Amino acid sequence: MSDVTAEGFECSPIFELLSEALKDDTLRKKAIAGAKCVLVITLKNKDGKDQSWLLDLKKEGSVKKVDSVPKSDVQLILKDGDFLKLAEGTANGQKLFMNGKLKIKGNMMKATAIEGVFKQLDPRSKL
Repeated sequence: MSDVTAEGFECSPIFELLSEALKDDTLRKKAIAGAKCVLVITLKNKDGKDQSWLLDLKKEGSVKKVDSVPKSDVQLILKDGDFLKLAEGTANGQKLFMNGKLKIKGNMMKATAIEGVFKQLDPRSKL
């Protein structure tokens, strides 16, 4: 189990793929240039457990599982399954937000960057 895997979360493979993709210099530089933010994604699984991941797309270009919510430019809060759909491209972030399934704390414009990062890193192609 990698350091970004969280037991009981369907989206763990997405964070593993993001972590692996960000090890590639070219992809990391593209992701940082596109997002320019520190993003925290807090998910709730089917059992009601919360887990957060920190995506540093400002300096490091890294993904880390965190126990508490650190300071960030933006925090996305949603259900594990909805995040999986967002990452796979079968759900739209704006629709999730408008339907109350996605909560955003912080810079809303930076929140839109995550969809661009998924398109650049395309985790779907490896699932």
